[in-house]
Amino acid sequence: MTHKKKFIFVLGPHRSGTSLVAAALHAMGVNLGSRFIDPNEDNPKGFFEDEEVVRFNDRLLRSMNLSWDSFGFIWQEDFSGKQFKPYHRAAVAMVQDRFGDTAIAGLKDPRFCILLPFWKRVLSEAFDVDISYVLGIRDPEASVLSQKARHIKDSDFHMLGRRNVQTLLLWWTYMYRALGQVDPERLVIVDYTSLVQTPDSQCQRLGRFLGLEQSGAEHFSREHVEPLLNRSGNRHKLERRHGPLLWEFADTLYQRLFKLAGQETVDAKDLDDALARLDISRLESFYLQELQYMSGYAYRKSLNLRHRLILTIQQLGDAQGKQIELQSRCDELLAQNQSLREDLNVVVSTRGWKLLTLLRSCIPWPFR
Repeated sequence: MTHKKKFIFVLGPHRSGTSLVAAALHAMGVNLGSRFIDPNEDNPKGFFEDEEVVRFNDRLLRSMNLSWDSFGFIWQEDFSGKQFKPYHRAAVAMVQDRFGDTAIAGLKDPRFCILLPFWKRVLSEAFDVDISYVLGIRDPEASVLSQKARHIKDSDFHMLGRRNVQTLLLWWTYMYRALGQVDPERLVIVDYTSLVQTPDSQCQRLGRFLGLEQSGAEHFSREHVEPLLNRSGNRHKLERRHGPLLWEFADTLYQRLFKLAGQETVDAKDLDDALARLDISRLESFYLQELQYMSGYAYRKSLNLRHRLILTIQQLGDAQGKQIELQSRCDELLAQNQSLREDLNVVVSTRGWKLLTLLRSCIPWPFR
């Protein structure tokens, strides 16, 4: 009798501790993919994201004219259209190649929050599989501040983060979309701060729910958890004049999910209660307003990048002109050198030079 494969999706908005959650699962034996994205200053301990899968998700989003920071994405997209069939086939082949011989596997990428319908179809076709979900949560204000720091360091890539409410809209969008797609009975919620403060007990909770060996929990606590990770407790409060209703919704949702993170199991009523009276239609006008802001900012950024590209091309052209000039001068010098060599060969081959060479070898010279 063959047992069903176990597959775990690690979900959660960007800067919500999903990398730390994935590190815990990886330490407890979950195969999270082939080649991970390299660690960087944002995540020095690693992202635990399969690089090819993340790039695939980016291509899939681009096919819909979206990106990871598109907080105004198409809400009801079910990925059943014919335009998605090539992506579906490629994704099935990719997971079969990576996880065909693995009993317990998983993938981590915040983009799964908005791409989960696509990937659930992929997994159901690729394997006879039981799918579970680990949702990483973090105080939305801390997530916003973390993304803002990213924007300050690299505004070309991280355009999102200039306006706090836009980052909060992305947090809300990812969270709301993910909660609408998961099976509550196969969901475990992990709070970032709790994982930093009590890693052993959180790993035990994950292990019990997912049926994982907990022998790697000690290694995880030793190698990946540091007190400095929990910096959100000593922060300044963000100004909330823009989007007060959104802030209220986000705080309410986080507090409700935080309570669920203390439970062993979640059911459908729990999730319904978490989303109760959070009417997303009341945010539509705010979404449109912030999309206009983002569109204008993106246009200005594209103009700035275009001007920098033009300047770079001009500088490259100047450098190429200088290179051509130097190459021409070098060719002239080489030609002169060749001419001098030919003249020297002519002189050396004359009888007079040969006689002089013979005399110098036979007669002592005072200036030798």
